[in-house]
Amino acid sequence: MSLRHRAFFFPPSGLAFLHSICLFLSFVGIIRPVSTDARGVHEMQIGTITLQVISGDITKEDAEVIVNISNPTFDATSGVFKAIMDAAGSQVEEECAQYGIGFITTQGGKLLCRKIIHLIHNRNVNHQVSKVLNECELRMYKSVAFPAIGTEKQPIMLPAHWEDMQMERVKVVNLKPLCEEYLEVQARFKKGCHGCVIEKIERIQNPFLWQTYQIKKISLCTKNKNKNNEKLLFHGTAASSLNTINYNGFNRGYAGKNAAAIGNGTYFAVDACYSAQDTYSRPDVNGRKYMYLARVLTGQYCVGSRGLITPPPKNTADPTDLYDSVVDSVKDPTMFVIFNDIQAYPEYLITFRC
Repeated sequence: MSLRHRAFFFPPSGLAFLHSICLFLSFVGIIRPVSTDARGVHEMQIGTITLQVISGDITKEDAEVIVNISNPTFDATSGVFKAIMDAAGSQVEEECAQYGIGFITTQGGKLLCRKIIHLIHNRNVNHQVSKVLNECELRMYKSVAFPAIGTEKQPIMLPAHWEDMQMERVKVVNLKPLCEEYLEVQARFKKGCHGCVIEKIERIQNPFLWQTYQIKKISLCTKNKNKNNEKLLFHGTAASSLNTINYNGFNRGYAGKNAAAIGNGTYFAVDACYSAQDTYSRPDVNGRKYMYLARVLTGQYCVGSRGLITPPPKNTADPTDLYDSVVDSVKDPTMFVIFNDIQAYPEYLITFRC
């Protein structure tokens, strides 16, 4: 099959990209010389495939298939993704509601192409391109246009050990008891909870919460000059709160539900034994208790007090420069309180009995 493979780039990266392909494939002797007959178009032949690198407007391209690089929520707010969705029209937006395995194929809408393949962006560009080309070959499409994948500012990456999310908003992964990840969480828990028995440990995969947490982490590292801003801390809760926390994170709006001695925020304990108390991790009807091991951005902290709704300022002369969290004791803290919901990520859910 003869496939016309087009990739859209903005100069000067297009020519550099094409030359790198030539250098890589020249050893097998299947490439014809690079052609630049048209302004902004660089073309070469790879076997039966014509590869063109073009500086232009992908929404005006007449290839059979246009590839649209999307985020997991298909929010058309900026960049090439927004341009393609705006040009394609509302019909294509509606089709994007269907489920796909890593990508969605829709009609071309108001574009000149027959189909649009909406591909969820990830770090493995080679895998993404191969996936699309395999799909095009399977469907016998003869031309496909790619946008310049990965040339914008790099997004915050999800942890490499996470399982494939497909198009799930949240994924709860039951860890195997003998895996290293399970054993590390178990060791932290057992350090303070000798009399409790773990039934299972689950990893919470929530891309939106993870990315907002990482943005806040970058902000704190910049503000605090890259000091140790993050701690792994425990948070006990009731069974009725699990789904809400998994999907939406910790909510300081519930401050005072259990205790609020050092501020009206979200509380995290250094030792699991504190969070294991029935006051915080109330047993369900079957006697099971629940606790999160969370990543918490504690940053710079001071002693808290009842009634606080934000951390106090570091200096009264500058009321905008606040501490990042508060504690029960600066010298030997056992409890941390945060007042910004994105300062914590519920990484592991521990189900246990005491």
